[in-house]
Amino acid sequence: MKRLFMLVCLLAFALMVVPASAQDQTLEIYITGLPESGIDWFNNEAFPAFQATHPDVELSIITGGWGDFDATVAGWITTGEGPDIVYLGSEYAATYGKLLKDVNGYFTEDDLAAFLPAALETATWDGALRGLPLLMSPRPIFYRTDLMAEGSAIPATFAEALDFVKANSIVEDNAMVQMGFMAIGAGLFDAQEFIAYIWSAGGELYNEDGTSAFDSAATAEALQYMYDRRRVMLPNESTAPLPPFEGWPITSEMVVSGIFPMWNMPPVDNEVWDNIAIAPYPAGENGSQLVQVFIDWLSVPSYVPDEKLELVTDFLKFITSQDNALALSDVVGYTPVRTDAWDKIRENSAVWDSMLGLAEEYGRAFADIRASAELRPLIVEQATLFLTDQQSLADTQMYLKEEYDAILEDNGYLD
Repeated sequence: MKRLFMLVCLLAFALMVVPASAQDQTLEIYITGLPESGIDWFNNEAFPAFQATHPDVELSIITGGWGDFDATVAGWITTGEGPDIVYLGSEYAATYGKLLKDVNGYFTEDDLAAFLPAALETATWDGALRGLPLLMSPRPIFYRTDLMAEGSAIPATFAEALDFVKANSIVEDNAMVQMGFMAIGAGLFDAQEFIAYIWSAGGELYNEDGTSAFDSAATAEALQYMYDRRRVMLPNESTAPLPPFEGWPITSEMVVSGIFPMWNMPPVDNEVWDNIAIAPYPAGENGSQLVQVFIDWLSVPSYVPDEKLELVTDFLKFITSQDNALALSDVVGYTPVRTDAWDKIRENSAVWDSMLGLAEEYGRAFADIRASAELRPLIVEQATLFLTDQQSLADTQMYLKEEYDAILEDNGYLD
């Protein structure tokens, strides 16, 4: 009996001293929003390369889209069970920061030196890194210079932008024939673009006490600009939209300008780029031009056990290395967040050189958007009522502020 007791004790001790790396050699990574080519790159190139130095590690990927992103990620992070690494959009540090692991101690200054500072800030909450930035997407406005009406110039202000859209939009028989401007998603309104115009009008989303600033003059100016632009292209709500077309909007010959992610633009070696100009967003009377920059990152949820953090952060260092940053950029058309990858990209492409130059001069990260999952539908609901003549500007601002303040309070952002 005594020998059996000793054997049990020795077995228990042996289990206690098994290295952490041997206890759990699996990594599950959630990725969203990437095209199939990006997912294939992870599975067929990145994972095998990581396994070359970590041969006992099993890697798997979970994919999803932005449509079910909020519900999916909230389920994992709030319940404490899910993938080891979770892909987050640019604005989510404010939403999930307190439920993510502080991984500062796993990275040296040299590990982080090449990252764009704004990108590291996007992956930081309460002064601590909660993961690493993966890629960024500057979203300027693209202009087809060969389609622009005679005398048109690339606008720098809201007023000039309205003149541009008016000169370059065509409606015939109560149907759109040509759009002077197309928003992200091939529409006439986008919530993220609306936020950018608040900023370019000189406003902010929050007051110093954390409450909503939707009642500001800058918000009114941004909404009025988007309303006026809509009415140029859509004289009334019964006006028919553009007929369906295939391919990239910018090459449809029916769209003169617009905001598009690079995956919805032609390859940078396509000859159409000879007739495409790239520019920042127009500004309001008291604001300044900007380019909205989205920085996606890989976060580490708090439920990941401490003994697994070395493996998790090893993978983060690997997947965000200079070589992988360049490879992922080639595959999916996004911009590396490492500045040491920019020289090669700029050297090989005048388009990317222009994009990165605009991001450096005008870039503003789409970050610190609080309770974003609830904010987006609120903006779409209220702005649509105003844009379609169902609600006044004053009432729209009032409802936006009141309802967003309530959301902020419910989510613990207000004292």
